[in-house]
Amino acid sequence: MIRFLALLLISFQLYAVTLGEINSKPPSLAKNFLIWQYFKQDITSKEADAAFYQIRDVNRKLFFSYAKKSDRPEVVYTAKCMKMGRKSLENSKDENCIKIAFSIGKAVYMTPENRVRIAEIVKKKTTTELVGMLNDINFTRHLETYPPKLVLRLFNSVNSTFRQNNFNQPITKAYMERLAAASGFTRSLIRALTVPGLDGYLNSMLQVDGTDRDGNTNFFLGLNQLRHGNTAKAIEHFQIAHAKAYYRMDKDKTLFWQYLAGKNDLILKKLSESVDINIYSLYAKEHYKIHPDNYFITLQSSSKKSVKDLRDPFTWNKVLAEIKSTPKEQLYDLAEEYDAKNLIPAQSFIVERASGYKLHGFIMPYDRYMKDLSRDDKALYYALMRQESRFIPAALSRSFALGLMQMMPFLVKALDKEVKYKRHSLHDMFDPKINLMYAKTHIKWLQYRVYHPLFIAYAYNGGIGFTKRHITQDGVFSNAPYEPFMSMELMANSESREYGKKVLSNYVVYKKILGEEISISHLFDTLKIPSQTDRFRVSK
Repeated sequence: MIRFLALLLISFQLYAVTLGEINSKPPSLAKNFLIWQYFKQDITSKEADAAFYQIRDVNRKLFFSYAKKSDRPEVVYTAKCMKMGRKSLENSKDENCIKIAFSIGKAVYMTPENRVRIAEIVKKKTTTELVGMLNDINFTRHLETYPPKLVLRLFNSVNSTFRQNNFNQPITKAYMERLAAASGFTRSLIRALTVPGLDGYLNSMLQVDGTDRDGNTNFFLGLNQLRHGNTAKAIEHFQIAHAKAYYRMDKDKTLFWQYLAGKNDLILKKLSESVDINIYSLYAKEHYKIHPDNYFITLQSSSKKSVKDLRDPFTWNKVLAEIKSTPKEQLYDLAEEYDAKNLIPAQSFIVERASGYKLHGFIMPYDRYMKDLSRDDKALYYALMRQESRFIPAALSRSFALGLMQMMPFLVKALDKEVKYKRHSLHDMFDPKINLMYAKTHIKWLQYRVYHPLFIAYAYNGGIGFTKRHITQDGVFSNAPYEPFMSMELMANSESREYGKKVLSNYVVYKKILGEEISISHLFDTLKIPSQTDRFRVSK
């Protein structure tokens, strides 16, 4: 037994992060991940200090992990104040802690007297002004007397109830134009469109002239006009958005909505000629029976194996730095240098960049780990993988999502009980085989609840609870005009909104590659039939 425990301890130590390892690595996200894991081990405060001061771009997650290991009074104190809730803040006499903990979001729930007291402690002009607005019992009447930037700051900081009670009212054209020119306007527009109960605010936004606004603002102004039945004004906004858009997908999106609003076949034809592969261009190409041909499935021809290991985040950092520093005209030569069977994802990445993203990689380098999947599931997994990591095994996000399928550490730990594999550390997630093993378990769980690839993508990115709340809202993915597209564009979580679109287009392409019948128009239509998409709406 003693020998067994000794071997177990040695085994554990093989996978423990050491300070020496941290010291030897260059500043990077990968190094931050090492340090975060180090903080979870049995280390001293001095060791925690030595690691902490090597972090590049400290965030709350890293700081709180560090604070748990530190015995430095100022660190422990700061962490305690940062975590202080509203009730504790109201009762606190510690002025320094109050300054750290205060936010307008917390102030909404305070008594007027406590807001004033705390604002006097914080001693910031903006805070004093915002508290004055919160305490104004005639705020709705006085709204247009306040500076637009402050009004938007308040709108974007408070809860939905406060917004509905204080902003859901007519606003003059002159003041609305001042709001539209101020920082935070687009955010307020999107919030108003994606959360019920602000019809008065949205009606006032119909007055906004989009000429001097950016492309994104004009797009959402167009959706607002469309929801109010103003087709001509909506098309004007979409046209401005198209002219100002930088990314090809954004240009295609504005063309698509011009077509939906005006049913102009010339617009749809123009969209079908796009070199980007997205849900909008695929819809247009399908209408004109055009199959996109500007993508590749394979590139690598050599059977050799490189010493570069894309399962190592630090190796991938070096590869990525080399790619980014290589002039565009030399990238195809660089792609030749990455002609090795274990570097296919990097080679694909380089070719896409070399082409100016006019060629798109839909490679399938991990078939050997997907033999147990149906072709439909295989298309789904590759669709998710392409968006999550671009097939790079060592992909690592700022929130420490890991590997091919960007598995979150908390999810990995939850799945440990279900996956038939004895994980040694989170670094195991950089092994494609193991990463997919965990992802399969999670995706099967999601597929029991949602069946449509778009909803699976939403749930994979934003969580099943978030997805359920979105799709079960009244009027969402219904038979109303411009559905299901309006519901796809007006998802409150912008990351999941764009993620879902990209995964859906990936899925369509992979289905075609794998020889399966697929129609993106049918996929769109199916979103309005609850029995074919999810369990939640059927039970309503």
